[in-house]
Amino acid sequence: MKHYLIISLCYLVSAVNAFSLPDRRDAFIGIATATAGILSSAEPASAVGAEAFVGTYSDPINHPGGTRTIKLLGEKVGDYQLAEVQGGGGRGEPANYVLPAAVIGDRSIVIDFSPKGGPKDFVGVLEKGDIKFLRDGNKWPRL
Repeated sequence: MKHYLIISLCYLVSAVNAFSLPDRRDAFIGIATATAGILSSAEPASAVGAEAFVGTYSDPINHPGGTRTIKLLGEKVGDYQLAEVQGGGGRGEPANYVLPAAVIGDRSIVIDFSPKGGPKDFVGVLEKGDIKFLRDGNKWPRL
């Protein structure tokens, strides 16, 4: 959706150059209004801020039977909230583990899977209450 927005804005900006000064102002207002409408149609998180990620999830594709519980820690800097993922019990994983994480706003989480032998910067986003990881498309459904 962002690509369509960018392409549309580029087209509109190039078209604005052909207008006279008063028409540019009207075109800018139209672009701003259209952009606000598109951006506000994005799926809102049910909780505010980092709280949107708090909860228990499963990983039915990679580790069936296991759970992951995301908890926020007290440290917060700007839009970044430190968190941890407590999990385990699934097929092919330890019985218990704790992974460091950081939640960015109410839409992204970065989890450090290196304690389990994975990547340090695995990014996930909220998608209808579940977490979808951008690198591999895996989903953690909320329980």
